[in-house]
Amino acid sequence: MLLSIQLLRGLAALLVVLHHIAFKEKVYNTYGLDWLHIGASGVDLFFIISGFIMCHATHNKEISFGKFIYLRFERILPLYWLFTTLALIVFIFYPKVVNSSGGHTSIISSYFLIPTNDKYLVQNGWTLSYEFYYYMIFSAFIWLSKNRVVRYSGVVLTLCGLSTIGLFYISHNILIKFVFSSWLYEFAMGVFSFYIFMKYKTSKKIGLILICIGVSLLGYKNYHMDLLSSMPGAVSVGLPMWLIFHGFLSQEEWLKKRTSILLKAGILLGYSSYSLYLVHPFILSPAAMVLTKMHLNTPYVFTLGLLIPAVISGVVVYMYIEKPMVNYLKLKRFRSKIQPIDI
Repeated sequence: MLLSIQLLRGLAALLVVLHHIAFKEKVYNTYGLDWLHIGASGVDLFFIISGFIMCHATHNKEISFGKFIYLRFERILPLYWLFTTLALIVFIFYPKVVNSSGGHTSIISSYFLIPTNDKYLVQNGWTLSYEFYYYMIFSAFIWLSKNRVVRYSGVVLTLCGLSTIGLFYISHNILIKFVFSSWLYEFAMGVFSFYIFMKYKTSKKIGLILICIGVSLLGYKNYHMDLLSSMPGAVSVGLPMWLIFHGFLSQEEWLKKRTSILLKAGILLGYSSYSLYLVHPFILSPAAMVLTKMHLNTPYVFTLGLLIPAVISGVVVYMYIEKPMVNYLKLKRFRSKIQPIDI
């Protein structure tokens, strides 16, 4: 895996965690992150990364439609189902704890990631619905063509076409909104970045300029939310995130020469990003209650009191649950003589 991608995965997960911490702070009337309004942009970055990674992981490998989907199920669903089951147990006994903001919870949709107006047991699971939608489109073009240029072009055109239809055809039907969602633009951005990454070398200086422009645009979005509210998220947030993403890719060779502790910590955060994404909702609520009872609810103490245990929990879950689970499934696949491709 590219080091730049791991750092970006860590950044994406961290932004989502901070977004949810900011929400908790409002609930408990402490406002250490009341200035942060773009934490949800971590989801946009995750989608761009996914668009890129599926191309990168399969580019020089022969893989069928069925095998691709099987490997995606194997990689994503076991850990998600584990946390969904944990949430279900809590939900049975303390339903208000699982969805404290109210609304109906759909158990069936939670497990099978069916698009719904209801809530999932693990509310973050809605993003995985879009991930699998993208996987289905990507795998369809694996089946349709072995030519990589045709494959990537087909994926990009399909994703952009569906999203563009959604911009002009407004519907309140959840399935129609899902199929034609503007989120699909961001997966397309990742695929486009991979094509550029393989064909052309972006200089480190150009990459830094792209990062600076992307950060500046996100900063503007953060403090002028209303001015850009009419724009699709793929433009006001996705495009700046894509600039940051592509700029980071150009730093890959430089990153490989670094050995700092901070870099290693960032890479570990990247590897544990999926675990952190799933586990942090289980940490924030009890941590907030404990901090409040201990009267440690001053803004920045409260923020760190939620952030630190969430990050540590993500690393622990990665090291002792996710990683062993992935290795076990790989070994089982190897013994079954299924080619152990990592995607």
